[in-house]
Amino acid sequence: MTTALVLGAAGGVGRAVVARLAAGGTDVVAVDQDPAVRRLPGVAASFAGDATDAEVLARAFDAAPEPPSVLVHALLWELRAPLCEVTSAQWHRVFDVGLVSAWQAAAELVRRKADGAAASVVLVGSVHAHGAVPGCAPYAVAKAGLGALARAAATEWGPLGVRTNVVEPGFVAVARNAHRWQDPGERARVEAAYPLGRLCSPAEIAEVVAFLAGPSSSYVNGVCLPVDGGALAVLPEVDRQRP
Repeated sequence: MTTALVLGAAGGVGRAVVARLAAGGTDVVAVDQDPAVRRLPGVAASFAGDATDAEVLARAFDAAPEPPSVLVHALLWELRAPLCEVTSAQWHRVFDVGLVSAWQAAAELVRRKADGAAASVVLVGSVHAHGAVPGCAPYAVAKAGLGALARAAATEWGPLGVRTNVVEPGFVAVARNAHRWQDPGERARVEAAYPLGRLCSPAEIAEVVAFLAGPSSSYVNGVCLPVDGGALAVLPEVDRQRP
């Protein structure tokens, strides 16, 4: 039986990942600051706490039925502020949650895994790693950092049997951005920016995460995989209005 540790398990994408992995027979240990994590169905164990806290992380690993061979990092700390007004403390918080905790958890997985055992680390990034939106600089920099982390980990941990990859969603219809996709005008504007002409669901991201976590992707390592409906493929001068 495979055991997976999912950080950010109560969020829109994290919750979908938990459901998809559990449905495939994986024992899931779920961690999130949101107490709703305790009500997730089908998990082997759940913890409500800050995954940047080493003690919380250690307790989650300890609760796993066996040393986890899969880590899914779906944490983020979103800050919206002009670049010149962001404080040092705000930068550090965004990085601690969105980037440093990914390294911390992945390194713990590597330390705890059995010698010779294969493992997969899947980091949930964003298309913000490739394009900027005014007011979202720390978030974008943290997400870009996940790509560099994955490449470094692929190089150092690949010989140990550990694969590390990043899933980079575009706009996903989750609760934290519901104010946008529930507004008809704003939803139409967002949909028009994506060649597929629709929004992505959390379940679609979870399918890609499950692929990278499982044996079907056994030779995929150090990759950043956009799941964005083709948005990054479009040049800025192209009229993105659907025909």
